[in-house]
Amino acid sequence: MSSAVQSAPNPSRRSGMPWVIPLLLLGVAYSLLWLTLTRQLSHNEIMQRCVLVNPNLARIWSVGHIEIGLAYAGVFASMTYHIVRAAASDTTHRRDLLYGAVYVIASFLLDFFCVYHFQPFVALLVGDAIVMTFTLVVSRQVWFQRLLGIFVPFIFFSCAVGHFLEGVSYWKLTYPLNVPWTMVTADVGFAVLVNASRFPAFIKGQDITDGLAGMREDAAAKHQFLRDMLLSATRNRLNLCDTLDDLPRPLPLVEPPISLSRETLAHARRRAVEAGRDRRFSDEALDAVQTAVGEAAMNAIVHGSDGELTLRADSSTLQIWVVDHGEGVRLSQLPRTALAQGYSTAGAEGQGFSLMLNMASRLDLLTSRSGTTIVLTIQPAQVPAEPVAV
Repeated sequence: MSSAVQSAPNPSRRSGMPWVIPLLLLGVAYSLLWLTLTRQLSHNEIMQRCVLVNPNLARIWSVGHIEIGLAYAGVFASMTYHIVRAAASDTTHRRDLLYGAVYVIASFLLDFFCVYHFQPFVALLVGDAIVMTFTLVVSRQVWFQRLLGIFVPFIFFSCAVGHFLEGVSYWKLTYPLNVPWTMVTADVGFAVLVNASRFPAFIKGQDITDGLAGMREDAAAKHQFLRDMLLSATRNRLNLCDTLDDLPRPLPLVEPPISLSRETLAHARRRAVEAGRDRRFSDEALDAVQTAVGEAAMNAIVHGSDGELTLRADSSTLQIWVVDHGEGVRLSQLPRTALAQGYSTAGAEGQGFSLMLNMASRLDLLTSRSGTTIVLTIQPAQVPAEPVAV
């Protein structure tokens, strides 16, 4: 037991090797800065290299930066939304979000001060030295390590502001703000790099991958539970299908598909009754056919789009295939939709599923956001004698 505990990795006791990566990248960045100082360029040459001399390139350059900034802002807003939602149940997330905001604001104020009171190179050295030294000192603190999940969205935020300011510079000079903000972006990126290099699982995306795999397993288990529950509650009459292969084997075609609308509803009912009469269905069974077809077709007309009804049959069994391309039935609402008489999700009468279950021998349902397929199987000898609606 003691050996297992000793062998467990402890991020706070890792060697200094992870420092090599951020320090090496920082050295490369300062080397490039030094190269810019070894060659003096005129103002026109600098502007030409920044494509600002060419008006057409400058317009594309500016709009492109604004597009990138807006895209980054959207990602930041989405990530922050989930953090705020998590903070509703765990105040730690709210505190981490505050720490991250303070880090960004303090970095900007410091860099802004340095840019306006020192020479450019000195300003960069002083600003980076203070912020990055602070980052290195506190990086082993648990509270700072926990900020890794906060700094990632803040990278998108800082990049969004930086690109937006860069793009707006075509219409208004924004470099007095953009220069210190670029330093802030570097500071936030360095903070993430220092922290992430100590957690290989984060860099590899293992936590995200494991989380998605767990979500898929949970969703599959819930889906199977719902399927089994519906089968049991309806005495094996309602089968929730996962794929087209789960649907029943199609019987021979009676006639071509009927396009569904309020105008063709009566025709679909009449053709279904005629198909049942050809197979010597009793009057009671024909009433069941008419009701089931009417409800299935109306469900496709009201809730779906481009619905079609197809009649298939053999000597003793009638199959009614109804396909639409609506938004499907939400699985969370399916139990009430299928079992609770009078329940509706779109202001309709709400009798559809319960009536179909009471009139058919079996109902197979395949539904997703791309559409719904309902297969009603009616065998006169097996039409339910007792309703299943609750």
